[in-house]
Amino acid sequence: MENKGQRPLDDEYFILWIMVAQTKDAILRARERDYGRFNISNARRAVLWNVQNNGGHVTPVEISRQLFRELHSVTEMLKRMEKEGLITRYKSTSRSRTEVKLTKKGLEVFNQSLYNETDKRIFSVLKKRERERLGSYLYKLRGQAMKELGIPERQIIFPLDPNSLNASEGQNKK
Repeated sequence: MENKGQRPLDDEYFILWIMVAQTKDAILRARERDYGRFNISNARRAVLWNVQNNGGHVTPVEISRQLFRELHSVTEMLKRMEKEGLITRYKSTSRSRTEVKLTKKGLEVFNQSLYNETDKRIFSVLKKRERERLGSYLYKLRGQAMKELGIPERQIIFPLDPNSLNASEGQNKK
């Protein structure tokens, strides 16, 4: 029962997944090299970004949701980051939850790593309109993946919806 005419990689959806995964992995490796200057990993950098993106304080549960990581993994990373002086964990006055905020050192590392040449070099191979389209497509795919996982969109705070940004730019040009 051999299928002589069909190759195993003729599945267009699987090929797209491979391309997305390889692209993500390659960009992450390039960014890791860049963040090495600040002695942090992409995962730690993501935590710093997450805290800032949530108004300067966030719970470990919110971090785990935002980063699609298990809570125990996030908790262990936060303990190490606290020992290194990047964050502070404290009991919140509301419902006695633990919250996380950046220390002065954490904010400095975050600000230093905010804009890097690696991102510019990688994404500049695309024209501005292509980057806008890519952002829109990725946003759409991310939304569908979250739907598949049963994660409500409102649980993930993202700085902008590329579709609404493109729509408002179009209105501004009229």
